[in-house]
Amino acid sequence: MKNLCKLILFLFPVYIYAQPQGKLFIHSGFLTNNELGYIQYPQNQYHIVDTTEMDDMIIVNNKLLLSNNKIYIYDIAQLRKTDSINTTNVTLMDFKNNKLAVVRTQPPYFEVYDFTTKNLIFSLNTNKVATVPVDVLVDLDKAYLLFENSITVVDLNLHDTIANSMIFPQFSFPAYSQYLVNKGNKIYIDVEIASGAPRFAIFSYDKTSGQIIQELFKEFIDTPFEPVSSNNRLYMSTFPSYYDFAADTFIYNQSNPSTYPISFDENSQSIFLYRPLDLKISYFNNDAYSSSASIPNYMNKAVFYNEGSIGIAAVDKPAALLSLYPNPANKELNIELYDEAFVKEIRITSLKGTHIVKSVNKRIHQMMLNINALGEGWYFVEVQLENQIYKSKFIKSKTN
Repeated sequence: MKNLCKLILFLFPVYIYAQPQGKLFIHSGFLTNNELGYIQYPQNQYHIVDTTEMDDMIIVNNKLLLSNNKIYIYDIAQLRKTDSINTTNVTLMDFKNNKLAVVRTQPPYFEVYDFTTKNLIFSLNTNKVATVPVDVLVDLDKAYLLFENSITVVDLNLHDTIANSMIFPQFSFPAYSQYLVNKGNKIYIDVEIASGAPRFAIFSYDKTSGQIIQELFKEFIDTPFEPVSSNNRLYMSTFPSYYDFAADTFIYNQSNPSTYPISFDENSQSIFLYRPLDLKISYFNNDAYSSSASIPNYMNKAVFYNEGSIGIAAVDKPAALLSLYPNPANKELNIELYDEAFVKEIRITSLKGTHIVKSVNKRIHQMMLNINALGEGWYFVEVQLENQIYKSKFIKSKTN
């Protein structure tokens, strides 16, 4: 009976909070009437925070950062501007391990700041970064700068570029919107291609080898907003269309024309959706759509701040803390933590008991385990840290 209960929870995880608990921050406006606001969930009510222009916004340590020439910091609890970082011409930002990476429209095009002190750590001159990146992604001690036809890797400890990879093939039409998405040992690149018909491509960049592979090319599909990564899927087009990371397959299902994913809540597993035609925002959860809320103008960007907690009956920690790939796995399983942490041991178990216990006792971000001896089926993974346990699961496929 005990094993049966574990199986039920494993296959059908139960969440006490089946809806978002928090604030979906939204920047709206086009040429005029720019506004920062939020929809409060579960009340589903829109509120105004500030009247301001914006190029980018992210959430860092319970603060909302907004770039508008300088970087302005909003206290989420007080819902007001409290501080700024003294730089200029900032368009893009990303953050990891207390390092805030920024992209500027004038030289130096790339800077890194200590978020605690707000001091500049380093910047790169035009010999290293010769033009404005179109997107930036920070992962551990590296920053990835995306340009129209290449990716440059910056070592945040060495304060220098260490690699450059060309994106191929060269399209006959230029790319006009490009985004980086972090997933396991790969970074995925969503490229929208300017032409008479909507079309896009997806590339993958291997963090270890630097190899770039074209995974997908599709025509007559519109991808107007930043992609949303949800578990093992990448949503970048009309919902519920998605790219499956594990299967390297694009599923297109235009059941909701002109409805686009804009953000994701790990705790409730809700995908927030936007309809530009009528300026409505709703969310999709547990195979159902919520009621919608209206926003005052065209949406530029959205980011969700969770104020709830994962249900006590939930099996897993939030998926962002622990990533397993490939899944299903055959001979090797890669275990990746969201942040580097001191790991005591890693345990892999089935419903019949423990199969693998790996003593680690060091700080890691990623580790590969040989699972060739395991039989087919579902397995639990527990990563034992000093004061907590991360949990997830995977499928062991048949050994060739």
